[in-house]
Amino acid sequence: MADDYQSNLTKFMAAQMHFLIGMQTARELFGKSYFSLGAVEKAAVDKVALDHVAANYHVLTPEYLASQKAQQGVGFQVPTPSQSAGTDKTPPGHNPVKGSKR
Repeated sequence: MADDYQSNLTKFMAAQMHFLIGMQTARELFGKSYFSLGAVEKAAVDKVALDHVAANYHVLTPEYLASQKAQQGVGFQVPTPSQSAGTDKTPPGHNPVKGSKR
């Protein structure tokens, strides 16, 4: 129950920060209220606010985030030196003989 309370409190704080940062960013960037902005302006304000909140959330909750399971990266992974030790580093079509001219 304590973990659930701490999680809910952290989410509430993040939501409050998002709202307040959005209001302040709209006023500073465009000189008007968030609710009077157009769609593109709101998207820009939302991006700034989400980046700011995400940075603060990760700084404030390292223990909570450390306890969560790490996610596997998607896409090509950089091989470790032990994985690439047995591979030939000569590119295809390359003539390793010195002095040869193309």
